[in-house]
Amino acid sequence: MSYSLGQHRLVRQQQDMAHSPVTPVGSSLGLDDKSISKAGISTSDPGDGEISDRVDTSHSEDGDHSNGLYAHREISLTPEERRAERRFLLKIDIIILPLIASVYFLAALDRSDVGNAAVAGMTKDLNLSAAELSFCVAFFYIGFLAFQLPGSIMVRLLTPPIQLGAALVIWGGATAIMTEANNWQTIAGLRIVVGCFEAFIQGAPLYLTFWYKPHELATRGAIFMSMTSLAGSMNGLIAYSIQTTMEGAHGRRAWRWIFLIEGVASVGFGVLIFFILPNTPEKVKRWFTEEEKKIALRRTKEAYNIPNTKVSLGQLKATVRDPKTWFYCVINLAAAISQAAWGQFLPVLLNLNGYTPNEAQIMSIPVYVCAGVSAIACGYLSDRFRMRGIFVVVGLLVAAAGWLVLILSKNQQLSYAGTYFVGIGSSPCVIVMLAWMNNNVLGYTKK
Repeated sequence: MSYSLGQHRLVRQQQDMAHSPVTPVGSSLGLDDKSISKAGISTSDPGDGEISDRVDTSHSEDGDHSNGLYAHREISLTPEERRAERRFLLKIDIIILPLIASVYFLAALDRSDVGNAAVAGMTKDLNLSAAELSFCVAFFYIGFLAFQLPGSIMVRLLTPPIQLGAALVIWGGATAIMTEANNWQTIAGLRIVVGCFEAFIQGAPLYLTFWYKPHELATRGAIFMSMTSLAGSMNGLIAYSIQTTMEGAHGRRAWRWIFLIEGVASVGFGVLIFFILPNTPEKVKRWFTEEEKKIALRRTKEAYNIPNTKVSLGQLKATVRDPKTWFYCVINLAAAISQAAWGQFLPVLLNLNGYTPNEAQIMSIPVYVCAGVSAIACGYLSDRFRMRGIFVVVGLLVAAAGWLVLILSKNQQLSYAGTYFVGIGSSPCVIVMLAWMNNNVLGYTKK
């Protein structure tokens, strides 16, 4: 696919290259030849001074791409072309980002509704012990962890609209069925199903890397990942509203209505996603003009993506052998455990700390809001200063301080303050880690 943008500048670049030393492109990324080779990308020059705008997509990632990293260079643009790119960026911000944010919002809503249902009467009605309630929460992660890797790998094979839409419909249906549960085993079993299919939306951050350049990712990631915090606050508000207005309606307890309403919402939005979410840049058909599709293809190549690439077994092996993979896993695990425990049990923690069920639902709202604001602010600053590590380190330290307060404090107000520290520290870490990883990893399979 040849570029139609900036062609008159390419001639000048060709002339400059003929008389200037070439800086190894991998050096600007902090990569050596061995690292680049593992990524399945060749660093060889196109040869004979010829500048090619064509990327060979007929090979897998382990194949020899003759253009190498050179094919992913950012070309010079005229002022008019830069304005066209800014309009395109605004367009995908308006179309794609709200859809992905909504998917994450509904996922977080259904993931954390057990805590709200427990406070709304589920624990009493089903006579749940503390251990049984913990099982209902924890079993979600059995399916979630088991299907995260397939959920990311299959995003190109299934296509994003089908994968995300089907996931919403299935986990939403499982959530709605919980309204009929009469024991903890039923809820725990259905939570495994919810976890399995919520894992498939973990392909969404990878999907965004097809559309956004590395320095644009953290801000956008913060926006859609902050939906976890917004969903937590909305869960509290929804649960409070249902408890005060729908308790006993049509013979159903309030906690059963929580599952039913939130599950049906996910099913409905999943059907919508099938029809309106754009496909990957090389396959997109609706929403964009032909000129915008060319911009999308150029940008996805500049973001170190290869259109129509396939999963590579060699890349999977290289990922397992790479020490950086395990570094990302350990840091992300620490942040994710903190955020998950805080998000799932916040209403329960507040209830156990002496607040009434209704107070616990309401008082969880500002905690989630502050966590969401922290996530967006840190994501923006991370992109603005193009720094990742410092935000992760500070976030983890703040979250650790919050957990320390919750463990040691006997004061109700101080413990409540501790929940703010946990949320404000944990929420940005997961977001910035995702952006950090996607910035530093080459190759579709490895990402």
